[in-house]
Amino acid sequence: MIPFIDIHTHNSQTSKGVVSVVNCDDGVVPDIWCSIGVHPWQSIQASSDADFVDKSMKGLESKCVLPQVLFIGETGLDANRGADMETQKVLFLRHVALSEKLKKPLIIHCVKAIEDIVAIHKQQHPTQRWLIHGFRKKAILASQLLHQDIELSFGPFFDADAMKLAYESNALWLETDDSGESIVDVYQKAAELLSISVDELKLNIYQRAVLLSSSFRLE
Repeated sequence: MIPFIDIHTHNSQTSKGVVSVVNCDDGVVPDIWCSIGVHPWQSIQASSDADFVDKSMKGLESKCVLPQVLFIGETGLDANRGADMETQKVLFLRHVALSEKLKKPLIIHCVKAIEDIVAIHKQQHPTQRWLIHGFRKKAILASQLLHQDIELSFGPFFDADAMKLAYESNALWLETDDSGESIVDVYQKAAELLSISVDELKLNIYQRAVLLSSSFRLE
């Protein structure tokens, strides 16, 4: 049976028929599929510790090599919170380099920094996939990212036209993030909006998840 894939969640609970990629909020890597990175909010520590970026990235790499870590991140840029943007960019670029080195995709937190993310993607020409998680912006911003081959993940709240663009671009992912909602409900909302069946949506996301990481492949 094709599972529901929750590409980004902060809920470590599992349920039958659901495959979740859990974000390691406490920096401890669990024995399940997960993602781990230095969140841009944590970059504020660089204001009191000049070695914060080097120390945090050194510790991160030893964890990211573990096979259950499917994504590097969440990482990214946040214009509302964290260190100054230049420091955040240095930290983000270190994640990009780690993603390329380990050949694992990035899960990205982005707040009021889409143009910066697009510019860095153009400069870096990454071979690994980038996913913006929790995307709630309008279609015009979604189009900028999709045109750059940056994929989009949507939670319970989203812009309908942006989601349709992502689906048409074969770059749509679904997540629960920290909402507490069921991924099944998120799929049902999305399927209704896209005028397709839940099973069709599950298959679409599963097939791309296998391309993203062979770890998703059903035995």
